[in-house]
Amino acid sequence: MARRILTATVIGASCFVLLGSNLAKANPPAELINLYNQAAQGDEEKVEQVHKQLNSLIKQQGATPLNLVYLGSTETLQGRDAFLPWNKMKYVEKGLATINKGLTLLDSQLIPLVQQERIQGIPESYLTRAMAAVTYSSLPDMFNHFERGYDLYLALLMEPQFEQQPFAATAWIYRYAIQASLRANDLDQAQKWMALMESKDPQNLETETARALVGQSRG
Repeated sequence: MARRILTATVIGASCFVLLGSNLAKANPPAELINLYNQAAQGDEEKVEQVHKQLNSLIKQQGATPLNLVYLGSTETLQGRDAFLPWNKMKYVEKGLATINKGLTLLDSQLIPLVQQERIQGIPESYLTRAMAAVTYSSLPDMFNHFERGYDLYLALLMEPQFEQQPFAATAWIYRYAIQASLRANDLDQAQKWMALMESKDPQNLETETARALVGQSRG
């Protein structure tokens, strides 16, 4: 009986490792994330490329919280670039639904940070939450998702383990969070995050950008 239990435990552990390996492979590779960043920064020609590649990745290797959030964010970019108002609404609403699927999937997974794949220098769950926050908080007010995005920032950035991540990998998240806090007229929170960025690396480009944003809000 003891041998059977031990065998079952080993098999279960092996399956967990295999599942984790498969999930890691299904996450967007660095090249695709870089392509997404170009699309997000306004390169409309890249949007369809990213959308096609993410759909292919999910179809071939399965959905992960991260690839779903990137796909949903890309769908909101399709809405950004659409000409007709009803197409803008259609794409953005589809993107929001996809992101929600990604966050729901993330909530159902209890994978310790040390066992997660590090992508862009941080655990995949942190990047998933950050990308959802960025997308939500960047949309026009008419989509009613800004507050949800801001709440994601507040929850993520207060976690001690997040603050312990390499600042070079998280600086952009702090900068977007400050941008959101200014939009929310929460200057006190913006100044707290700004002070944290200054303490970590005052010369970092993201710190300098955030400093300028806070300075403009005071002016």
